[in-house]
Amino acid sequence: MPNSTIYYIASLTPRETVGVPIEVHTIDEYIEPNLEYLELLRKPGGSEVQNLVALVGVQSHQFQRALDLAAYAVQHGSHAIIGGPHAMTCDTTMLHEKGISFSLSEAELVWPTILENAVRGQLQPVYGHKQRWQQELEAPIVNPPNERALRRYIDKSCGCYPVRGCPYSCSFCSVIKIAGQVVRSQPIAVTIESLKRAKGAGVRNIVFTADNFNKYDRAPELLQAMVDERINLPFFVQEAHPTTIG
Repeated sequence: MPNSTIYYIASLTPRETVGVPIEVHTIDEYIEPNLEYLELLRKPGGSEVQNLVALVGVQSHQFQRALDLAAYAVQHGSHAIIGGPHAMTCDTTMLHEKGISFSLSEAELVWPTILENAVRGQLQPVYGHKQRWQQELEAPIVNPPNERALRRYIDKSCGCYPVRGCPYSCSFCSVIKIAGQVVRSQPIAVTIESLKRAKGAGVRNIVFTADNFNKYDRAPELLQAMVDERINLPFFVQEAHPTTIG
């Protein structure tokens, strides 16, 4: 199934920053049939263009591969940064100041700065260590996988983030380290437009990447809007916390 974070970060990326145009390539290694995409990690020889390789949404079981790709990119003249659950929940200090950057916060807080720094030719070793979460979500409308990418997925789904955060403090769960303990939601209009684009692209079902959808007080309003707008796509919710029904 498509990785939600890849397409979210791509949608969050502006067409230009500090007057410099930005070209975005999305790569999901799980569906790539060969290694030709590695050429994208190499800065063209003699080019003044800055090349930024962002390894996004990296889980712990993917971390070593992310390090390998980041090191390859840096070795070949590109900038590289790793973000996601592993960087946000695990100690990476032994890897700081070694050429690869790390993001320890929600992307919305640091992505504009990362892009500007990359354009100017120098990334900071660490981003987001002072503040991890936005007070209010400033979420983009998500552009779904294109037709070529969708053909390679078994589950032709698209992830959407209507709400983030969890009010609990469970010792067995990392959600509060990733999304915080304040439940925050994006505007319903943003979610609905994301769903419309997904449907138009041929997506067959929606994944609400929300760890506590049952604590989302606007869920009934969102679901009614989906009915009113005739979204007509099946969906399921990624629910991290057990729900008790009395």
